[in-house]
Amino acid sequence: MPKITLTKKRIDAIGYTDGKQIIYWDTDIAGLGLVVGAKTKTFRLQLDVKDTSKPSGYRTVKKTLGRYGADITLEQARDMVRGHVDQDTGAAVLGERLKIKLGDTAGKGDRVLLSQLVEDYFKETKRRDGKDRRERSAALYKAGIESYFADWMMMTLKEVGNIPPATVIEKFRLLSVGAPMSARNNASMLSAVLNYGRAKYPATLTTNPMAILSNRHVNIMPKIKARHECLVYDASKQRNDFAIFYQQIQVFDAPRRDLALFTLYTGMRRAESSTLQWQDVDLRHAELLIKDTKNRQDLHIPLNKQALAILKSRKEINDPECPWVFPAVLKKSKSGHAVLDSKYLKETTGLDITIHALRRTFITAGRKLKLHEDTDRLTNHVDGSMSGKHYDETGLEDLREACQMIGNEIERRMLDIKAQVIDISTARQAA
Repeated sequence: MPKITLTKKRIDAIGYTDGKQIIYWDTDIAGLGLVVGAKTKTFRLQLDVKDTSKPSGYRTVKKTLGRYGADITLEQARDMVRGHVDQDTGAAVLGERLKIKLGDTAGKGDRVLLSQLVEDYFKETKRRDGKDRRERSAALYKAGIESYFADWMMMTLKEVGNIPPATVIEKFRLLSVGAPMSARNNASMLSAVLNYGRAKYPATLTTNPMAILSNRHVNIMPKIKARHECLVYDASKQRNDFAIFYQQIQVFDAPRRDLALFTLYTGMRRAESSTLQWQDVDLRHAELLIKDTKNRQDLHIPLNKQALAILKSRKEINDPECPWVFPAVLKKSKSGHAVLDSKYLKETTGLDITIHALRRTFITAGRKLKLHEDTDRLTNHVDGSMSGKHYDETGLEDLREACQMIGNEIERRMLDIKAQVIDISTARQAA
């Protein structure tokens, strides 16, 4: 790992990596490092402390100090390591180096609160595939744990480890009332955090109390069930959810109505379509770029004529200064862009569907047309096979025909138009 004298100018000049982490160690303060990743620069303190239980007689202790620029400055990181005098109280603040040497923090973790462990987990760990978590996803997971287990957050790790199994079971039963899957998801995430805590502070957190929920003898955790909500067309039963959906969403304000239709015509995830910006749209070539998707890969897709028509209409209506394709109607909106709500969608349409059901409808339409592989590519469902990983060079133009066929099928159902023969050459020129 490179060694440099850390200065603000040098830190700003260091470029982000292509995904791998590089640590730059400070030559002035031993153990102070700057961890540079694909999107962040984070200060870390790393020391070797005595530990007779280890063959070498030492163990390595790592402590994250904070993200450069977002959380702390270089001088604040130095003060945290060396210690400093609090400007407000005048009291001396012990440096993290000395704390670690004295065994006050990371070595034992006896003073670490559960709230701090949750914070550290999302800062220091990665996904199973080795990629960084999306900031939005990490924030949602963290908020869920802190909300569902708010009364545990100020407990020390030792206190958490001593929570009786019966208490955990009763807590889970109460949380599961009305929202069993949400309770399951947040309990599972907290269990992952505690497993991380056991690895980091084995002397303090000796057990994971949440493990009782997955014990085969308890059998309290609900099984994950696949969801099947989507718009249904069944001529034999005279059922056409597409037409009902189209008719009922006309009461939406214009941006949300267009957003709902656009989500259906593209199969995009809710967060992807609602946060779409003009800089990622190419109206001339009828295509768009979805950055930083759920699997952390950018997705470049064609637009069918239905989705393109929506975008062209919005381009004419929108404020030229607004970056969002689907802007919020209310000026007090924090995000600035329109948002779809599943509860409101259900109440308005009378259909038992969620926003994600629109994506599922797009995929179902594609698969019913026997466009299985192209539909997966259009919706960023990665092919994990050998051919998919190393030999598939399918490009955007190869997907345009399938994209248009799916768009035509959805439009046909919504407008209740009889089947038409699709002109392939026209489909290729969706623009």
